[in-house]
Amino acid sequence: MKKFSLVRLFIFVVCTVSLAAFFEAGRKIAHEQTFSHVIYSVGSLLVFLLSLLILGYWVYSEEKEKNNLKIRFGLYEWIYERFLNKVKGIQK
Repeated sequence: MKKFSLVRLFIFVVCTVSLAAFFEAGRKIAHEQTFSHVIYSVGSLLVFLLSLLILGYWVYSEEKEKNNLKIRFGLYEWIYERFLNKVKGIQK
């Protein structure tokens, strides 16, 4: 059974709320027919994509540690190798 992590729960909530904020900003843009909410829309989209990237990386790293990867993803592989080297450097 996986351990419960408050950090992962927090990132999941941030991801969900930012996606809702993105759609809300789009609705306001369409309703008011102005671009006054574009910055809010772009900001919430960037937060959503970043949090989704973090969640995806956690799944990727867990599957890599189990040797259960079906497809290698270059960006996650690069992050994994950099993070792994930094962790090994700290432990030495």
